Amino acid sequence: MIKKELSRLCKNSLIYGIGGALNRFIGLLLLPFFTRVLSPEDYGIVALLSLLVVLMSGVLSLGTANSIGLLYYNEGDLSKRPVIVWSNFCLMVANGCFWYAIICFFAPSLSVLMFDTAEFSNLIRLAFLTAILSTITDPWLALLRMEERALKYFVLTVSGAIVNALVSCFLVLVLDWSVRGLLLAGTIGSVIMLLTVWFFVGRKVKFSVNPKLFIPLVRIGFPSIFGLFAFLIIDYSDRLMIKYFLNLSDLGIYTVGYSFGMVMVIFMNAFGTAWSPFFMSYVTKPDEAREVFGRVLTYYILGFGSISVLFFLLAKPMLSLTTAPEFHDAWIVVGLVALGYMIKGCYLIFLPGIYFAKKLGLQSILEWIAAVLNIVLNISLIPSFGILGAAFATFLSYLSLPILAWFTARKYLVVNYEWSRIATGSFFTLASSYLLYQFSQIFVSELLKLMLFGSLVCVVFFGAVFCFLLKDGERLIIYRKMKP
Repeated sequence: MIKKELSRLCKNSLIYGIGGALNRFIGLLLLPFFTRVLSPEDYGIVALLSLLVVLMSGVLSLGTANSIGLLYYNEGDLSKRPVIVWSNFCLMVANGCFWYAIICFFAPSLSVLMFDTAEFSNLIRLAFLTAILSTITDPWLALLRMEERALKYFVLTVSGAIVNALVSCFLVLVLDWSVRGLLLAGTIGSVIMLLTVWFFVGRKVKFSVNPKLFIPLVRIGFPSIFGLFAFLIIDYSDRLMIKYFLNLSDLGIYTVGYSFGMVMVIFMNAFGTAWSPFFMSYVTKPDEAREVFGRVLTYYILGFGSISVLFFLLAKPMLSLTTAPEFHDAWIVVGLVALGYMIKGCYLIFLPGIYFAKKLGLQSILEWIAAVLNIVLNISLIPSFGILGAAFATFLSYLSLPILAWFTARKYLVVNYEWSRIATGSFFTLASSYLLYQFSQIFVSELLKLMLFGSLVCVVFFGAVFCFLLKDGERLIIYRKMKP
C-alpha cells in the first residue's frame, strides 16, 4: 500500500519537476545573453520591482490558493466542485481590478519611494499587471493539480515559459528595450497564458458562480496571507538590506547567484505541487498517514539532500561559464540558497497535521517567527560577510521552520518518522556541502581541479547514502529501475 501511494506521489512530482526544470532552464539559457546587455544595476531594479509585486501577492490572491483545495476536497458531490473553481476565478478578477486601479494611481509615489524618481512608474504598472493576470490564471491551474492532471499542467506551463522567453528575446535583445522590454514581455506572456489556460481548461468547466463561496474562500485562506508575508520577508528582505548596507551592484550580483540557487525551487516546488493534493487525500485516513508521511520525509531528505550537494559542486563552474566576469563572485551564495529551499520542502512535509486541524493561523505564526529571525540574521551578518551573510540568513531561517512545525504539528497528527536515517542523511549532506564549498574557495581559478576533487566528494557521498542509509528492498528497487 505504501509503495503504491509513494509511487503516485513520485510520478506526479517527476512530471511537475520536469516542467519546472524546463521553465528554469529556459531562464538560465537566456541569462548569458541578458547579462551582457543588462547591467547589475538593471538586475537590481528588476529585483526591487519583483519585491514590491511579491509583497502585494497576498492581497491579490486573498489566500485562496490554500482555501480552494480544502473546499474542493471537502465537497463530496463532484457535480458541485466546478462552482468552487469558477467562484474563485471571478473573485480573483474582481479583486485584481480593484487593486490595479489603486496601483495605477499610486505608481508615481511608489517609484519615488523606491528609486527617488518617478520615471519608473510605468514599470511598476507593468509588473503589477503581470502579477494580476497570473493570479487570475491560478484557479484553472489549481484545478489541474487537484485532479492530478499533471501532464496537461506540464504542457501548458512549459508552453507559457517558451512564449515568454521568445517575447523577452525580441524585446530585450532585438529591440534593446532593456528592463522595460523584460517587464513588458512578462505582461504579454501572462496574457497569452491566461487565454491559453482558459481555452484548454476553463471553457470546458461548466460555468456556475456562487457568491456565497466568496466568504469561505477568503475566511479559510486569509490567515495564510500573513504567513505569505513572512515568506516574503525571508525571501526578499535580504535584497533591501543589501541595498542599504552595500550597493545596487552587489544587489544585482546577489540576485544572479540567488537565481541559480533557486533552481532548487524547481525540484522543491515539483514535490510541493504534488504533495498538497497527495496529503489532502489522507484527511479522513490519519492511521495510514502516520506511516506514509514518515516514509516521505526519509526519502525527501535522501533524495533532495543529494540534489543540494550537486549545487555546491556546480555553483562556481556554472557561474564562471554562463555569466559575464562581473557576476562570477555570485557563486558563493548558490549552494546555501539551494540548501535553504531544500529545507523548506521538509517544512511542507510537517504541515498536514496543522491543515487537517484547520489551524492555518498557527502556520502563519511559525512562519513569522522564522521571518523575524531572518531580519535579525540579515542585520547581523550582511555588514560583516556581505552577500554571503544574506545567503546564510536565508538558510538558517528556513532551517528553523521544520523544527518549529514538527513541535507544533505533532499535537494534531502523530507521524512515525525514521529519525535515525533522517539525522544520518542530514549529516552526510551538510558535511559534503561544506567540503565542496571549501574546495571552491581553494581552487580560485582552477575549475578542472575543482571538478576533480568535488566529484570525488560526491562519489563518496552517494556511495555512503546507497550503502548505509538505504534498506535492502530499497536498493533492490533501484537496481530494477536501472536495468534497461
